Amino acid sequence: MKSKKELDKIIASIGDLPSIPKVVAQVMELTEKPGVPVSEVSALIEQDMGLTAKLLKVSNSSYYGMRQVIGTLKLALVILGIKEVRNIVVGISVMDTLKDPSTSFLLNEEGLWDHSASVASFSKKLGVQLELDLQGEDFIAGLLHDIGKLVLWKQMPDEYEEIYHAAKEQEVPLFQLEQQELGFDHADIAAALAASWSLPDSLTDALSCHHPHDDRTMADCANPQLCAVVRIANLAAREDFQLDGADPESYASCTEEVAWGQLPSAGLETSQQRFDLLKQFADEMVGAQQFAY
Repeated sequence: MKSKKELDKIIASIGDLPSIPKVVAQVMELTEKPGVPVSEVSALIEQDMGLTAKLLKVSNSSYYGMRQVIGTLKLALVILGIKEVRNIVVGISVMDTLKDPSTSFLLNEEGLWDHSASVASFSKKLGVQLELDLQGEDFIAGLLHDIGKLVLWKQMPDEYEEIYHAAKEQEVPLFQLEQQELGFDHADIAAALAASWSLPDSLTDALSCHHPHDDRTMADCANPQLCAVVRIANLAAREDFQLDGADPESYASCTEEVAWGQLPSAGLETSQQRFDLLKQFADEMVGAQQFAY
């Protein structure tokens, strides 16, 4: 992981990062209190009706995978738990902060929102299937993994737009060209934003580690399993699991040994077993009603 000094240097090179929304700071502070009553958390979040509506929309989306309808915030807090609801609040608020006309091209025309939602769903399904007890961080880390692209697009539009389109034209990974041209990549920016908002280290590390890099050792992260499911999900969301006669060895999501090595291995030792599981998730997502943003 990059040190705080290195992240501060990156931030200085692109300008001030967005400030943490007041409601996020309040929710994070309140939910850190041991034994905080559900009613108190509910009362705080319900002050923002727009946030409450989006939270329920996410909770009830087929991408989130709940098996029952959650009609009220208090029910969400009871069923999902305070920490999981807090994580959804964080995810929604980050996207709200970064969504504006300047980022519409990335979110909509370029499909960043659809991709992020798919990564979130793959992450959540993996976390639940493997019983990792990630309390919603799997979904939210997947949803937010590419927020660094939005920050860069907002903060340095001309330079970053050139890099973004060059990567597509040259058919090279964007994060590699970012490193080459800028000395850092969108994963570094995502981690810098999370750190500046004092988000949990586990979430910050997962955003930083969704691409492999020499200075990002997954085993040293606050929660290597969270990092692993997000990296696998990011790969899986870009792959087609509906192809006839597909070779699991050709799927990066099935052969990412560093990530799979952090996860329970029973029944998932081979590429074929991993492919079958990820294909099951992909099949569940086909035709699923995605939550609009």
